[in-house]
Amino acid sequence: MNIAREPSKDDAIIPYEGLRGWLEAVDGMGELLRVNGASWDAEMGAITHMLTEKSSGTAPAVLFDEVPGYAKGFRTLYGHFSSVKRVALTLGLSTEFDRKVDIVQRYHACMQSLKPLPPRYVDKAPILENVITGDDIDVLKFPVPRHHEIDTARYIGTANCVITQDPDDGWFNLGTYRNQVYDAKTIGCQITEGKHGRIHRDKYFERGQPMKVVVLVGQDPLLYMLAASPLPDGVSELEFAGGIKGKPIDVVRGPYTGFPIPADCEIALECEAVPGNVKPEGPFGEWMGYYSDDTQARPYLIVKTILHRNNPIICCAPQHKPVDETGLLKGIAGAAQVWRALDACGLPDILGVWNHEGGPATRFTVVQIKQRYPGHARNVLHVAANCQGGAYAGKWTVVVDDDIDAGDLDQVLWAMSTRFDPMTDIDLIQKAWASKRDPLWLPGNFNNRILIDACIPYDMKMKGTFPPVVDVTPELRAKIRAKFSNIEFPK
Repeated sequence: MNIAREPSKDDAIIPYEGLRGWLEAVDGMGELLRVNGASWDAEMGAITHMLTEKSSGTAPAVLFDEVPGYAKGFRTLYGHFSSVKRVALTLGLSTEFDRKVDIVQRYHACMQSLKPLPPRYVDKAPILENVITGDDIDVLKFPVPRHHEIDTARYIGTANCVITQDPDDGWFNLGTYRNQVYDAKTIGCQITEGKHGRIHRDKYFERGQPMKVVVLVGQDPLLYMLAASPLPDGVSELEFAGGIKGKPIDVVRGPYTGFPIPADCEIALECEAVPGNVKPEGPFGEWMGYYSDDTQARPYLIVKTILHRNNPIICCAPQHKPVDETGLLKGIAGAAQVWRALDACGLPDILGVWNHEGGPATRFTVVQIKQRYPGHARNVLHVAANCQGGAYAGKWTVVVDDDIDAGDLDQVLWAMSTRFDPMTDIDLIQKAWASKRDPLWLPGNFNNRILIDACIPYDMKMKGTFPPVVDVTPELRAKIRAKFSNIEFPK
């Protein structure tokens, strides 16, 4: 069996500075594609879709330039996280791994010892190269895309970070919430119930108060990844990012909001949401691969200030039917949070957690364990399906034995087909936390879950009465690899 390695001394070292340093590193890995001349109107989204849908995790990040109608240097970036190696790079982890689950294990290990670091305020920063206010504000000065053919609007915020502040405790949250463009000075902000940004907005609106917001639409990919990940309440993604990097994130105070704005981000929009101000929002082709979220009236944002670097880059995540980068990004981050919850509950011998890309995101979660007691598998199933990392919009949760690689779907399906009894190995959860992006969401924004115990029955495992597996022993594998070193066996 191939157990994940312990984190090496080379892990958790961020080898780049900001988005532009990340692009240089990705280019050096041979995973950056530059495309000139693509239109903002559905072409960039379609190119990314076509590159990603059957790539098996090998699609490049795509940097679009020379967008018709816009000055050279006003660029868009798509496909940040359509490869596991780029996720590892972003987190400062080794890009060498035997199993995809290794990356989750290393990220989980990093979180265990991570100490959040508050951001550091600076006076001079690239984001202050251009500060636009008043009548000069126009978000369409940037090549804002219409991502999909059926989208009826352009969306400036998809791979973004929406910064909100808790009115009671004062902490800042970064969340990824889409931003539709209505006009030069007005954008949308769709936030699902239960998300930290929604809780902050509800608190302000319940008191009849407006809420200040900063929307980053071009930033360090680490901030985007953390903004799209489930983190505990009260923990700022800026502080978490500082902990991962091992040094504080440099920020400036927004001239309108006073919020911390990363010094090296590309574009920041300072905004305000006012109670009662709503506009129809949507439709948008979402991360489950459907236009299932009906258009409805939602609070919008009034843009008060635009800050941007020279030659700015908009970060985009078009989202489409699997496989796309959003599924992989949410999957890895969510899997690490599930692992963290399992450990926190004292459940022993968790060997791997993976959210399968075809799911997408947290729709098909697999946990690999070494069974230690009767009911161990069921304990794991229920915690994984109900913890913060797995609760939102999940569907399938599966637990497998230690000889099954949680990240290998063929092995998981084999276990589900041979170690699973439909009469005794299923649990169901009703009225779970759902998303209207689910085409089968239930009234009240609920859904139902299925939990699959695909482990060998514990008593049969202990007695050795379950049929033996047809396999090659580790000893013979090592002998064969040494003797036939000219053969490139898959890892």
